[in-house]
Parts: sequence; C-alpha cells; structure tokens
Amino acid sequence: MIRVLHILHSMNRGGAEAMLMNYYRNIDRTRVQFDFLLTEQNCCQYEDEIESLGGKVYRVPLLTFANPFLYINGVKEFLKTHPEYRIVHSHTSSKSAVPLWVAKKCGVPVRICHAHSSSSGHGLEGFVRWALGVWLKQVATDFMSCGEGATRCWYGEKYLKIAKFVPNAVDMDKLRYDDSVREAMRERLKISNNEYVLGMVSRFHPVKNHLFALDVLAALKQHHCEAKLLFVGDGDLRSAIEEKISSLSLQNDVILAGLVSDVPNYLQAMDMVLMPSFHEGLPVSLIEAQANGLSVVASSGVPHEVNATGNVDFLPLIVNVWTDCLAARMSGGMKRDKEAVNKVRNAGYDIQLASKKLEEWYLEKWNRECEGTT
Repeated sequence: MIRVLHILHSMNRGGAEAMLMNYYRNIDRTRVQFDFLLTEQNCCQYEDEIESLGGKVYRVPLLTFANPFLYINGVKEFLKTHPEYRIVHSHTSSKSAVPLWVAKKCGVPVRICHAHSSSSGHGLEGFVRWALGVWLKQVATDFMSCGEGATRCWYGEKYLKIAKFVPNAVDMDKLRYDDSVREAMRERLKISNNEYVLGMVSRFHPVKNHLFALDVLAALKQHHCEAKLLFVGDGDLRSAIEEKISSLSLQNDVILAGLVSDVPNYLQAMDMVLMPSFHEGLPVSLIEAQANGLSVVASSGVPHEVNATGNVDFLPLIVNVWTDCLAARMSGGMKRDKEAVNKVRNAGYDIQLASKKLEEWYLEKWNRECEGTT
C-alpha cells in the first residue's frame, strides 16, 4: 500500500474537499491510502471520517505573507520526519508552489498541483497568484484540474494537452431520485406539495452570490410564484444573508439548513438548483444536482462543461432575466430527468470509474518514479 499526502488549508465541507472525499471513500484503500497536511488548527468536519477510513491528519502553521517561514519550516520538518511520502498532492491553487517547492528540496519525486477554480482574482491578489503560478510550473512534476476553465486559468492554454483531467465525480447510487425520500424530506422541512423549491448547496461566501438569489426570490414572490429557497451550507456571510432575508420580508420563504452530512436527501426535496456564482471551477454540487435529475440555472461565470445532462441554463447576473427564466420553468411543473444518472455517468462523472482511474495513476507514478527512493 502506498500513502499519498494531500495538502489543503482544511478538510471542512467545501467543493474541493467534497470532491476529494468522494475519491477517498471509493478508492481501494488497501492499495492507496490518503493522508492530509492542513493549516487549519481546529478539528475539521471530515476529520473523524478520514480517521475511520484509515487516514492520518497532520498540521503545520498557516501560510501568511507576514511570516511565510513558519509554514515553510513546518512543511520542511514534516517531510524530513516522514520520508514515506513520495507523492505529494496539493490543492491550494497557486499557493501550491510553496509546499511543492519545499517537497522538491526534500527530494519528493512526485509533486502534484491540482486546480479547482477558474479565477485567479484581480488586482494585487491576482498578480501575486499569477507570479506564484509561474513558480508553480517550475516545482510541480504533474498538473491536474477539474476542467478546461481551471486549466486555462492556472496553467495556460498549452497545458490543456498536458494537465490530467480529474472529474468532480459523484456517487450515482446515493444521488438517484427517490419519491419516498422526497416526500419525507419535504414533510421534515415543512414544505407543502404545491411549493416550488429552489436550492443552493454551497458555503456562505461572497463569490457564491447568495444575496443575488434572495433578490431573485423576492422578484418571483412579486409575480405571485409559490416558491421557497433552500440554502444548504454555512459560512462567514450568514449574518448578511439573514439581514437580507429580513429586509426583503422573506422569513417564511427561505430555509437555512446549515451544514448537513446528507446533501443527497436535501436535493430530493428540491425542484431546481441555482448557482449565481461570480466564478467557479467545476462545481461538484451541480454534478450531484444533475445526477438527482434536477435542472439548474447558473451564472455565465460557471463553466459550461458542467452541463452533463443538457438541463443547465447559463444566464447573466440580471435579476429580471433570472426571474423570467425561473417563472417559465416553474410553469412547467415539478419534473425530474429520469435518464439523468445515465447521462452523468456517460459524461465521465461516475465516482466508481473515476476513482479506479486515479488509483491506477497513483500506482503507475509510484512504480515509475518512487520505487526504491524511500
């Protein structure tokens, strides 16, 4: 069995973390085991599950501009005392340059950077990330991404033929639509049969644009549409979201489910999923929604390659445009795509198949680059 060290800030519930846990749950852990090096000092939401699956969680100091050497020295000491890690897989965008540089100095033969988003930011932050991206190409041995947009953003056009595509794959069996689960969930959430439920599954962060979704709901209510908005997730923006709900008098129309461990069950209660994000990589939540048979309305900042079923509309962030689209879809009733699971599987997002491919890739890398180097 080989052990792969994954580097992230935390293992709390989020897009990249959910994607990684999907692979971890489904990979053959008698052949490939995952361990995690984090900068979040508090216990993370996935930590108990990681340990139950045989993984180990380690911590180093947070990487900061004020004192990057605390982090650098922490990674260096860790790798020196853990020479068993010959494959290091970093998920911290262009900041991956730092730990992968340390890994190179420590003689780690396989150093993977993984791009999960399609935006590097703007202004000074964007410049710093761009500069780190240049350095990243000098210290990484392998490049992965969730899709074409992320590849272009972090690596450049020529890397479309170089970077390995690792799909944000999902568990089809858990996501298959079930009438009985839908009925139970809607009863639990106190949603009546005639209410149309719009859902968002994402952390409460400005880039996800929850406040826009509330403006859209308010506009729909003015058109006398029987709709509710179900938010699954939490985060720093919660107080701002609660204030907006109150200011728009939507207290009876918005459900704040918080962080949940059974996202597929909440999808069953929905009739459509919204993603008004300013930008995304390739969101696993939309793959999950489509596998459940749901249609999606997303912003034009979401990569179009996420449309695995043909049931995704991409719209500019203009309230009345969204309102018109949603009202038209709602008038058609509550429908599920009965062929959705097959469509998503055929598009390459079946975790059973994808995890096997990643497992074989790790083993091939180990046999070619790492055997005899420990």
